Amino acid sequence: MHAHQGHELALDGTDLRCRKHGGKVLRSVPAAVRESPVGERFEALREQVLRHERECRATVESWLLGDAPVPGPLLARVWDDTGWRACLRHLVVRVEGRLGLLDDVSGDGRARVREADGALYEASAGAAVTLVHPVLLDDPDGWRLLLAGHGGAQGVEQVDRRVHRRRAGRGPEGVGVEVSGGAYAYAAVSGAARRRAVEHGFAVRGGFAVLGVRERGAAVEVRCWLGSEEAGGPGEAGRLLWVDGAERPLPVGEVGPVAWSEGRRMAELVYGELDARGNEER
Repeated sequence: MHAHQGHELALDGTDLRCRKHGGKVLRSVPAAVRESPVGERFEALREQVLRHERECRATVESWLLGDAPVPGPLLARVWDDTGWRACLRHLVVRVEGRLGLLDDVSGDGRARVREADGALYEASAGAAVTLVHPVLLDDPDGWRLLLAGHGGAQGVEQVDRRVHRRRAGRGPEGVGVEVSGGAYAYAAVSGAARRRAVEHGFAVRGGFAVLGVRERGAAVEVRCWLGSEEAGGPGEAGRLLWVDGAERPLPVGEVGPVAWSEGRRMAELVYGELDARGNEER
């Protein structure tokens, strides 16, 4: 589209491209073109596309953490949208008892998946699809190789997602995991933990970063203490908690593998590498 002084603008995905009329694409968009009326409209459109992609990603990630089948007709309705498809395609899913990389969804809701041996399987129309959390995958390396072999990439982190597994044998008596150390104290007092939580998309409420997970049919909320905002508030020790739908703190022994993994991942993203008095193997 003509923009300003013989320049043309186009939106390539979420990238704004500019060229002189009939010429080569420029390395950057000149300020005068970007600030022109057409440039401002393109920038507004770009922000709308980015917002839509963020919403798609957040929804698909909630499905990954939600332990609930996604109806085939719903996938069919969103599949043609590039934002949705970029987030869903190539994720490891379970449909009709088959495990595979989601390859396509037909207009009548038939999910097609690529199984571990590379063969394609097409499910029946409307069959529900469940996104599988990576901590529940027996062979994530195999799925990575299959993905790479077919030139695929995941728009939502799954097979490359950092997972944490609790060692067997921890009793149900402990509630939460204590976090301590100089790195935590600095992150809490300086406000860095809160900033990192927001940057990584976690909700912040009551001094905690929070994340909802659904596992074994029950809702669980992971809460990671960020430090007090009040002057002189506590900053030397923190806590990672899991609570049920009734706000009851869950004993560590009752925390499922997905909720445990996501809690430890949250703490790692918010604080970086810390020493924690928890019973964990990676």
